[in-house]
Amino acid sequence: MAELDDDFDATWGLPPGGRTATGGGGAPPTTGPDRGRTGRPSPRRGGRGGTDTPGVASGTLAQSAPTESSEPSAPDASALPSRARRVPARALVVAAVAVAVAGTGASFVVGGLSDRHRAGLVATQPGGLWSVAPDPDVVWRAPTDGGWPAAVEGQVVLEADGALQGLDVATGEPLWSASLPEGTSVCGPDLLDPGSVGSPLVCVTEVDPAPAGEAPGTGDGPVDASEPSTSRSTFVVTVLDPAGQVVGTRALAGATDAATPLADGLVATARRDGDRAVVSWEEALDGTLVRTRVLHAAGYPVDAVGSTTREDDRDAGTIELRGLRGLLHVRAPDLRETFDASGEYATGYARPRSVPGGWAAGGPLPGDLRVRAALDARTGQVEEVRVLDADGSERYVLPGEPFVPAVTDGTVPHVLVVRSPGFTGYDALSGRRLWHREEWPEMIWLQTDDVLVVESGSRLIAIETRTGRDLWRRWLSSEVHRAFTDGDSLLLTSTITGRRDDPDVGASELVSLNLFDGGLEWRDVLDPTYREVVSAQGQLFAVTDTEVVRIG
Repeated sequence: MAELDDDFDATWGLPPGGRTATGGGGAPPTTGPDRGRTGRPSPRRGGRGGTDTPGVASGTLAQSAPTESSEPSAPDASALPSRARRVPARALVVAAVAVAVAGTGASFVVGGLSDRHRAGLVATQPGGLWSVAPDPDVVWRAPTDGGWPAAVEGQVVLEADGALQGLDVATGEPLWSASLPEGTSVCGPDLLDPGSVGSPLVCVTEVDPAPAGEAPGTGDGPVDASEPSTSRSTFVVTVLDPAGQVVGTRALAGATDAATPLADGLVATARRDGDRAVVSWEEALDGTLVRTRVLHAAGYPVDAVGSTTREDDRDAGTIELRGLRGLLHVRAPDLRETFDASGEYATGYARPRSVPGGWAAGGPLPGDLRVRAALDARTGQVEEVRVLDADGSERYVLPGEPFVPAVTDGTVPHVLVVRSPGFTGYDALSGRRLWHREEWPEMIWLQTDDVLVVESGSRLIAIETRTGRDLWRRWLSSEVHRAFTDGDSLLLTSTITGRRDDPDVGASELVSLNLFDGGLEWRDVLDPTYREVVSAQGQLFAVTDTEVVRIG
């Protein structure tokens, strides 16, 4: 790839010279889901250098040159009857044609399956998409009643006033409906949780205190009126299968102050115990305890930015839980903590702006390697990365802090990127330094086996993952909020200041760039009511204050 000039565009225009990706041969046949890609062939699909996908037969029969042999020679064909001469020749022609056709067909089939597998792998990643058509339009929309949508595999689940509805994630078609106990409900895992695929739907309903003589939240009729009414809310957990059928329900312990659903059939609970808070992870169905964390309060109000605690509850010893994007947020007037899906503390270096996980936080590495970050005792910052073998022995040490991408294509990373100073790429298996660059980028938006896209200052820079060489650069005329990929393109949401018809009104836009040359493929100004644009289960969604909108 030729490096683009440093005289970058001030907008998302085509790169200098109108450079486009080149491809060799025709496009492969469409298989699997329609990924909707139009325009230039993808270099990842046999377009780069005009070569076929590695490991896929071309369908051409190779003929070896004749060689001398010590074996007895075959009888002279002229000595055989004419019928005996004709039949083998005709059979040979038919067999050759059959083999050629079968070989070509097998090439297309294997290539198609390979391409579909790659596309499916990308679509399962946080930020991964099936291809989005140029000038995307609204596919379907549904009201959310101001809440955040939940999701299970193949479905978006909406809750409003105790009524549940499951919608097909691609078409928005209603699949089932169900009812929850009266009260305030939240269901999960949420739409952005990477663990939503394969997880059951779990709903937690906070039931207001019941009057004396009535069972709280159950509606099962009167109870012993001599028992005093409870003065606190109770929490009821409901677990549903993919068809919307209730699998089981149970009430949480009376001392529970907060609860929220998580992926993998779990529910998180919290209770205050003096100046401590006890947070537990439990099996939603039977209450089996999975993990407990004891948090010590600061003894004074902590920074309340982003806190969900109401102002009038500051001194009430309240605690709130919220699960979002695979993380559990614990908030109270005097404490703030965030945990990942396994209950580990979610530290900043392993949590870029949009995606939990990554190779620095237990993500897959080649050779069953794993990572342990070493902290500086004085500053509390990561000073080196220790890469360990499966048996726990140390293989090598990387100086600096892990630089984790926001989005990947799902492949196991063979290059680990570390910051300190600048940023450096190391071979994941050997720890050998492959390249170093002096820039100090704020973000790795995307890392694939071929391309690394970083944001540095007001520039977007794409480099070869294994060599560190520039592929292309672009000026950023606006702030990038989120990135997505289908494996061939980089999609970015950004803010644009003002519109041509009304310069005082801001809006957001969705831009698609060719991953391998940075060429502009298309751009679309989004509806100003879209509060956030996200990806889930390979689909692109926008969330407003009142709706969820599928874009495609």
